[in-house]
Amino acid sequence: MIYFDNASTTLVKPPQVGVALMEAVNSKNFGNASRGSYDMSLNSLSSLFSLRQEIGELFSLDPLNVALCANVTTGLNLVLNSILEKGDHVITSLAEHNSVLRPLNHLKDILAIEVSYLPLTEKGKINLNPLEDLLQKNTKLLCLTAMSNVSGEITDLSLARDFCKRHGLILLIDAAQGGGTMDLSLKGFDRAVLCFTGHKGLYGPQGTGGIAVKGDIKFKEVFSGGGGNSVNPHQNNFMPDIFEYGTLNLPSNLGLLEGIKYIKGLGIKKISKNLYDLSSYLYKSLEKLDGVKLYTDHVYPHGPIVSFNYKDYSSEKVSDLLWEKGKIATRAKLHCAPLFHRAMGTEKRGMVRASLSTFNTFSEVDRFIEVLKSF
Repeated sequence: MIYFDNASTTLVKPPQVGVALMEAVNSKNFGNASRGSYDMSLNSLSSLFSLRQEIGELFSLDPLNVALCANVTTGLNLVLNSILEKGDHVITSLAEHNSVLRPLNHLKDILAIEVSYLPLTEKGKINLNPLEDLLQKNTKLLCLTAMSNVSGEITDLSLARDFCKRHGLILLIDAAQGGGTMDLSLKGFDRAVLCFTGHKGLYGPQGTGGIAVKGDIKFKEVFSGGGGNSVNPHQNNFMPDIFEYGTLNLPSNLGLLEGIKYIKGLGIKKISKNLYDLSSYLYKSLEKLDGVKLYTDHVYPHGPIVSFNYKDYSSEKVSDLLWEKGKIATRAKLHCAPLFHRAMGTEKRGMVRASLSTFNTFSEVDRFIEVLKSF
């Protein structure tokens, strides 16, 4: 089996990830963090702080400004609902995932927020040039993906950062694809929130993710529960408590801790370059194949994603045949990014997406092309 659907979730993990998860469940050494002064509770508290430290180092921010949650979708929903108020204006883009688009659409309905969308270039990259034109008096937030989950195109976050600094805006980054595959240091950023997921490029288990905050941002309570000061009738209004409620998923978070250690051991720059070399090899191999339609360029820096269509097949048919003939896992259709596909003219056909990880190889790419030729 060849697994080329890592943008959905990385299937192959470093072995220490699974070991950590199982030990957390079976060792009887880990209780509920912050629920007691006995060893098992303190073990959990200490381990979770170690995870916050690793995340803080990865994104260049204070570990106490890292709130843990179930995934990037949970993080984005919490942040958007916490920051935005009636009548606020948001700038986002046509490249965004439904984990951004749907919460914004919901807030349009209940709070009458306004949303403007940055267009895409002909090659599927977010066009940041109209930022100043889209700015309004009530603009509060710029929300952008760090890396498109369809094309792998990387957003110029430094330009977005400078725009937000000039106008006193908050920058919200969807790092679902960028976490673990590109440099996402927030050093030099002013008021930024980065939402990440653990089960993709960070090689953690499903059910992990978080919210990382840089700068002084005031959040309002949007979801509440146990934890913190029991006497307080409300959720604590500071990080990370404002976004952490109830019992955290300790076993999976310990797996995530090992995944991040694996990433940092290899080095983000090395991972980014190696994944580019591998995905560029795939892109160039597809480019040589008759009947392949590629929609974007593949110029460094670029994420480990290549999307295409083949001959007159639907994207679903190509993905199905790759599995039936070669046991090669890919993803078809719209990838939860409908506005991207509408802009690229593929809203009906979709695209076949091949997405790579550090566990994929050049020989697997060769096999992928061989199977595709056999249709």
